[in-house]
Amino acid sequence: MLSLMLRFSILLFLLFWQCQPSQIPETYRFDPITVIQFPANAPPAFPQSFFPETSKFIQSSEFKTSHIHTKEAFLLLETEESFADIQKRIELRASQGDWKLIEKNTKDSEVFYLLEGYIKKSLSISLTSHGKTNQMRFYFKKHSTY
Repeated sequence: MLSLMLRFSILLFLLFWQCQPSQIPETYRFDPITVIQFPANAPPAFPQSFFPETSKFIQSSEFKTSHIHTKEAFLLLETEESFADIQKRIELRASQGDWKLIEKNTKDSEVFYLLEGYIKKSLSISLTSHGKTNQMRFYFKKHSTY
């Protein structure tokens, strides 16, 4: 009887353990495009100073023209940092000079930023509130070949 109960509880444990969502990074490469589900790090094209201190990377993609030059990149992350603190961080970072704030739009619980960097680079940031957590979407595009 005990061994049957033990087997049954092990079976239940294994079933529930496998049903939990996986947070293991999954990488897909298609020549110049790389897509990562649950990346450990953000693509290097994004300035790290725009990110909240505590963030969970959900998805990223990168289009490279060569092994080192990123042409376009996308990043989706989730954070528990407050909506107001994230906005302050973005606006403070934009005022430092290397990224110029071109446009800011606010709509309900969403804020959109468009920034321009040196050597024809643009950065779009979308901030959305989801109750206790906030989602940020980053889109980077380099418009030149150097």
